Amino acid sequence: MHAAARQCWIAILLLAGCGKSGPPYSQKDALQTFQIDPAYRIEPFVSEPAVVSPVAMDFDENGRIFVVEDRGYPLSPEQRLGRVKLLEDTDGDGFPDRFTVFADRLSMPTGVMRWKKGILVTDAPDLLYFEDTNGDGKADIRRVLLTGFAVTNPQHTVNNPVFGLDNWIYLAHENAATAIVFKDKFGDRGGDIRFPDNPEIPPLTERGRNVRFRPDTNQLEALSGSSQFGQTFDQWGRHFTLNNSSHIRHEVLAARYLQRNPDLPVASAMEQISDHGAAAKVFPTTLHPRFEMLTGVGEFTSACGLTQYGGGMFVAEPVHNLVHEDIVSDQGATFVARRAREGVEFLSSTDPWFRPVNFTVGPDGALYVMDFYRLAIEHPEWMATETYNSRDLTAGIDRGRIYRIVPRAGNHPPPRKIRLGSASASELARALESPNPWWRRTAQRLIVERHLYEAAGDLARIAGASTSAVARAHAMWTLDGLGRLEPGIIGRALEDAEPAVRENAIVLAEPRLARWPELARKLTTLETDPNPKVRFQLLCTLGFLNTPAAKAARDQLLTAGIEDRWVQLAALSASSDEAPRLFERAAAGAGAGETTGRGSLFRQVCAVIGVRGKPAEIQEVLSRAAAARSPEAAWWRSASLEGLAQGMRGKRTGDDAQRTLLLKIFESPEPSVRRAALQLLDRVGLPPAGRMGESLRRAAAAARDASADPELRADQIGLLAVAGPEPYQAMLEGLMDPQEPEPVQAAAVRAVGQIKGEPVGKLLLSRWRSFTGPARAAAADAMYLEPGREKLLLAALQRGEVQPWTLGFRHKRRLMMHPDPAVREAARPILEPGAGEREQILKRYGASLDKKADAARGREVFKSVCSKCHRLGGMGAQVGPDLATVQNQPKQALLTDILMPSKSIAQGFEAYVVETAAGPAVDGVIGAQTPTSVTLRHEDGKEDVIQRKDIRQMYVTNLSAMPGDLEKQVDIQQMADLLEYIKTTH
Repeated sequence: MHAAARQCWIAILLLAGCGKSGPPYSQKDALQTFQIDPAYRIEPFVSEPAVVSPVAMDFDENGRIFVVEDRGYPLSPEQRLGRVKLLEDTDGDGFPDRFTVFADRLSMPTGVMRWKKGILVTDAPDLLYFEDTNGDGKADIRRVLLTGFAVTNPQHTVNNPVFGLDNWIYLAHENAATAIVFKDKFGDRGGDIRFPDNPEIPPLTERGRNVRFRPDTNQLEALSGSSQFGQTFDQWGRHFTLNNSSHIRHEVLAARYLQRNPDLPVASAMEQISDHGAAAKVFPTTLHPRFEMLTGVGEFTSACGLTQYGGGMFVAEPVHNLVHEDIVSDQGATFVARRAREGVEFLSSTDPWFRPVNFTVGPDGALYVMDFYRLAIEHPEWMATETYNSRDLTAGIDRGRIYRIVPRAGNHPPPRKIRLGSASASELARALESPNPWWRRTAQRLIVERHLYEAAGDLARIAGASTSAVARAHAMWTLDGLGRLEPGIIGRALEDAEPAVRENAIVLAEPRLARWPELARKLTTLETDPNPKVRFQLLCTLGFLNTPAAKAARDQLLTAGIEDRWVQLAALSASSDEAPRLFERAAAGAGAGETTGRGSLFRQVCAVIGVRGKPAEIQEVLSRAAAARSPEAAWWRSASLEGLAQGMRGKRTGDDAQRTLLLKIFESPEPSVRRAALQLLDRVGLPPAGRMGESLRRAAAAARDASADPELRADQIGLLAVAGPEPYQAMLEGLMDPQEPEPVQAAAVRAVGQIKGEPVGKLLLSRWRSFTGPARAAAADAMYLEPGREKLLLAALQRGEVQPWTLGFRHKRRLMMHPDPAVREAARPILEPGAGEREQILKRYGASLDKKADAARGREVFKSVCSKCHRLGGMGAQVGPDLATVQNQPKQALLTDILMPSKSIAQGFEAYVVETAAGPAVDGVIGAQTPTSVTLRHEDGKEDVIQRKDIRQMYVTNLSAMPGDLEKQVDIQQMADLLEYIKTTH
C-alpha cells in the first residue's frame, strides 16, 4: 500500500471515530481500528470477561480450546493469578459459549499444549500436567513433569510447548534475564532441568538453550539454539526461533552434530534469516503510541509468537500494535525471510492498547490472534520508576481478546463439531493428508500417544503412495513414533521427488545406520543430490559413519559447498579426528586461491587441531606454513596459525623444534602471517634462550628504528615481551612516549607491564595522562597482574590522579567485585556514583536536548568514544547493541541509557565472568552459545570462544559494560551532537 493510501485510511478512521473518544475500546469498536492485508479478513472470536490476558491457546482433538491467562503479568507472580480457561461450543454455532476455569493458582503461565487426556502448561520453574478425570471441566490432577527453569522476567522464561514432526515436545527457552530492579521477584537463574518423579534420569545442566523431551520415555535434551517467547516449525520440521529484536532465526545445526565434536568452536548454531535485518523497521499505524524507557521505537523490540501460517511466517510486535509477515525461501543450507509487503504490515491498529502476543492455527484453517489488550506491555525492569509505580502498570488486567483471521477467498466457517478424538486409527491416518497442519499434527499425536499400531498399514500406504508430499513425511514420522518404520519405506523416501521428503528420510535413517547397513550404503550415493538442503542434511548425517565411502561422500559435499559456512561446520562436526585429514586436503588445494570459505576452513580446521593438542598434527601445520613462503600463500598460512592459536588457548604444548619453526615463520614479511605467529608464540612459548640471541637482537633493533613500519615495530616489541622484557626495560620505557606511533606505544606499555614489581605500577600511573586509549588500556591491564598494583591504582583513583572514566568496564568491575572487601568498599563510591548523583548529571545533560546539534561532529564523538563497543553507520564493533536498533527511540530515552547504563541492562548484553581451568578469568559481554562453547565479546570487537569443557566457573555481573561516567568524556554540546548522529544516521 502506498503512503498516500495509508494516510487516507488513517484519516477515514479519525473521521469515523470508534464509538468513543479513545481506548480502551470494546472488541466490536476495536475492529474499526484495524488495517489488514486485503487478502484476509479479521473477525472477533471471544473477548473479556470470557477471557482476560490471553497469552497462549490450543485446540484439543474435539475442538475444545484451552486458553492460558497470564493475569499476574507483570509484577504479581506471588499472587498466583494465572489460570487456564476451557472454552467450549455447546450450541454448535462455531463460537465458544461455555467458559470454565480448568486450572488456576498459576504464577505466570506462558504456554499450553494438549497431551494425552490433559494439557501441558509452562509455568516457571515448572512444566505442569493437568487432567480432568471426572468430566466437570476442571483439572483434578496436577503433576510437575519437568522443573528447574529460571523464575525470571516472564518475557524470557520457558514457554510455548510444541509437538514436533519428530514426536518430541519442544519448549522455547533461553538464558534468564538479569534482574536488577526486581531481583527479589525475578532474580532466580534456574537450576538443573529434571524430571522430579524420576531422579535417576540425568538432568540437563545447560540453561541457555531450547529444550525438547518425551514424557513417556523420560528423554530430555538441550537443543543447539535458544528462543525468547515463541517458536515454530515449518511443515517439514525445520525449527525457527526469535528474540525480542531478531524476529526470525533458523536453527541450522542440531545439537547432536555439535556434541560429537566437542573440539569444534562454533559461535552460534542459528542463522539470522531476515533480509531486513535484526531490529528491523516496522510500520505501525498507531495514532497515540505508548513507549517505555527502553523500548526500541520504530523497529522490532518485542517480537514474539512466531508462527507459520499458509505461505508466510507471522510474528507479533505488541509494542507497536501490529503483526508482521515474512515470506521464507530457500538459501543454501538455510533460508532468507523477506517482507510479504513493503512499507506496510500484515495487521496493524491505531489502538495503542492492541497487544498481539501469540497465535495458533485452528482446525478450521484460521489464524487465531491473542490480544493481551493492555495499556502497558513492557516489563517494569525496563520501565521508568514512575511508570511501574503507577496504575498504568495493570490497566487492562481485566481485558483480553482473541481474533480469527481467514483468507477472503473461499469459504471459511468457524470450527464446529470436531470429533477427531473418537476417530478410528484408519481415520486418523487419513487425516495426515489434510492440507491443514492442525489436523496433521493432532492426528499424528493421537496415533503415537495411543500406540495405535493398527494404523501401521495405512501409514505405510500413505508414506509410499500419497499424492501429498507432506503427508508422506508425516506418515514416516508417525510410523517412527510407533516403532514400525521399516527400512524399505525410508529407502523409497530417499528417492522421493520432493526434496524435503528426502531430507526427512535421511534424518530418519540416521539412528538406523548401524542396524540397517543397506541404508548406510544408499546414503553414500546421494552426494550429488540437486537440492542443497538435502546435501547439507546428508553431510550432517554421514558424520556418524566412519567408512571410506562416507568420508569420500563428505569430502565431495564439502568441496561443492565450501563457501557455505554451514557446510563447513557440518563437515567439521563429524569428529575431531577428521581435522588433520581435512587440513591436508585444504593445504593440497590451497593453490586454487583465496576465498572467504577457504580461509574460514583453514581457521576452523586448525582450531580443532589446536584444541586436540597432538604434537604431530601441530608440527604438520607449522611445517607447511613455514615451507610456503610466497606472498600468495599468506592468506592460508595466517588463517592456519590463527586457528591454532584459538585452539591452543591456555595450553603450553609444543616442543622446542616447533617453537624454533614458529619463530622462523614470525620473520615472514607478510604482516598477517607475522602477527598470527606472534599470537601463537605467546600461547606456546619461545625456544631456549640460547637459540634466541640473534632473533632478539633483530627485534630490539627494529623496535628502535623510527623509520620502520609502526606495526612491524609493535610486533617486534611483542616478541621481546614474550621472551621476557626485563633486559629491554629502559628502551621500552623510552618507547612509551606520545611522540611514538600509537601501536608502538601500546606494545611498549604491554611489554613493560609484564615486568614484576610495584615500581612498574608506579611508572605506569605517573604516565597515565599521557597515554592514548590503547596504551592506557594496556596500562590498566598491567595494574591487575599483581595485588600490590591494584592497590596502587585504587589509591590513584582516590587521589584523583586517575579518572574513573579512563578505566574500561573490565577494569572497574575487577575493583568493584574484588574478593577483598576493603578494596570493594573503597572502590565503589568512586566507580559507582549513587543514583542521586547520576540523576543530577542526567538533569544537567538535559540541556543537550535543546542545543543546536551537528551530526557530523557527533560522528567524531561516536568514533572516539562509542565505536569500540557499538556499531552504527558501518563503523564500530558489535559488543553492545547495534545502535541502529535503538536510534528510533526519543533523544530523552537515549540520553538516559547513555548516562545511566546500569539502571537497565539490555537483555543479551549482560557481562559475564568465565574462570577457566587452564588460564586466567575472562570477562566480557555474553555472545552466542552452543552445546560445546561460549563466546564472550570485548571492546573493539574482539571475541573469546571458550570450550565448555575448559570452564571452571561462569557467572553474570550486575553491571552494565557501558561506562557509567560518560559525561567525563563527552560534554553537553558533544552529547547533543552525538544524539543527533545516532538519530539521523542510516
